[in-house]
Amino acid sequence: MDSQRPQQVVPLVERRGVELSRADASDARVVACAASLFLERGIADVKMTDIAEEAGVGVATLYRHFSTKTAIAVAAATLMWERFNESIIRLVESDAFQGMDGASQLEALFGEYCATYVYHARFVAFLDEFDHLVQREHPDPATLEAYGRKVDSFYPIFHDAYLRGRLDGSVSHEVDFPVFYRAVAHALMAVASKLMRGQVIPSDDFTERSGVAELDCLVDMAIRSLRTHASP
Repeated sequence: MDSQRPQQVVPLVERRGVELSRADASDARVVACAASLFLERGIADVKMTDIAEEAGVGVATLYRHFSTKTAIAVAAATLMWERFNESIIRLVESDAFQGMDGASQLEALFGEYCATYVYHARFVAFLDEFDHLVQREHPDPATLEAYGRKVDSFYPIFHDAYLRGRLDGSVSHEVDFPVFYRAVAHALMAVASKLMRGQVIPSDDFTERSGVAELDCLVDMAIRSLRTHASP
């Protein structure tokens, strides 16, 4: 497996060259522009005035629709996961994916996670800062509902691949799949975050492909554990 580049590259933010009506300005344009700025500079270094200027709207208009920068950050995070979801869907709909056994589908799906995290390192940095922002600001849970749905929207695809593997025999080790999925997904994000922050001590060894190889190793271990028969 090679995590250097996603199989289905989808830009996480597209804000230029898109014509939007004035009615949409507080919605699609503002969120896309905010997402782009957050990726470029980080959430903390972006001001509401920066977003308003980039989106071409008045600051007062911006505050009417998004009372806080945290609200815009949640909308931007939701947008980016939606775009990430599109890359997963394109992979799933490909002929090559449809011809795989269940275990291989899981490997491809987790591999797409790895490749996207490496290819879009600024997205990983944004998510790390976003998590800290949410924990610090404690926005209304309802505000996070749409965001949560986008993040969780991947799970059924992985679960279907697991069930397919159980049926075709490629997954011979039955697991508590919700726990398995979360464990692997969280481990991949943790390594991707470490890789994004960079080497601290020599033994971190993020030179050349060493760091990326850690992501590949996690996926390989996860898939091998499913293909291995449980001990009697």
